[in-house]
Amino acid sequence: FIKAPRMELMFRGIPKREFSYDFKMMPKSSEEAEMIQDIIMSFKTNMLPEMKGGNGARRQTIPSTFDIQYMYNGEENQYLNKISTCVLESMNVTYGGDRYKTYEGGVPVETAISLGFKELDLITAEKAYEGY
Repeated sequence: FIKAPRMELMFRGIPKREFSYDFKMMPKSSEEAEMIQDIIMSFKTNMLPEMKGGNGARRQTIPSTFDIQYMYNGEENQYLNKISTCVLESMNVTYGGDRYKTYEGGVPVETAISLGFKELDLITAEKAYEGY
């Protein structure tokens, strides 16, 4: 332990927490294949801003936020950390599995989604005592 006379210069702040989730979906029917496409489009459109305005005054809206909860038997799981409001920063979609394969008609046999979320709030010691 060495005490520096200018300790405040060393502290750079605390980064906001990030969470990533990976999902693998394999449709068994055309209805399930359509649901997978709807899920992908929902995440894709909600992570991006919209262009608003006209007459040369185009502005972007703020992307959607997400409130993520870990559930158990219909209630929030008290044994896992809470997550404050997040934005979806990254999304990667892989179609067809390890070796690209499709059903007849071009529907991928497997679709994998990786989602990267980042919290908007900075988690403090007080928030940690609340379960965050």
